[in-house]
Amino acid sequence: MSQIETVETFFARYRAHDIKGMLSLFAPGARIDYVPIMMAGPVGETGRSIWSTLIDGFPDLSNRVTAIYSDDDQRTVIAEVTISGTQARDVLGIANRGQSFSLPHVFIARVDSQARIEFMRAYWDNATLYAALSHAES
Repeated sequence: MSQIETVETFFARYRAHDIKGMLSLFAPGARIDYVPIMMAGPVGETGRSIWSTLIDGFPDLSNRVTAIYSDDDQRTVIAEVTISGTQARDVLGIANRGQSFSLPHVFIARVDSQARIEFMRAYWDNATLYAALSHAES
């Protein structure tokens, strides 16, 4: 599997809500950093916690990879991904109002020579996410 295929597989498993499968793509000792919510740490703990929380709070959570590319050394993969879902429970400090969101994200993954993810960092506009989910229905 190439480095890009590893990251594409990660997002396919994320769409399937297969957290165990997502975690299997990471190297031992891998870390993640979800910058907008200031959650960083070992993928086995922090990743599992973030993804479980999101999937629980947004049962229809999905993603669409809109662009993916790597650097010349084939170790860094950048994925532009639109993530969407409808809130079903209180999550990330936001009361459930049943609102939906669709928001572009950027993921930067560092992949080892065996195409395992060593590090993943995610960025998105958190203010836009909170505004979409906090909007009171008319």
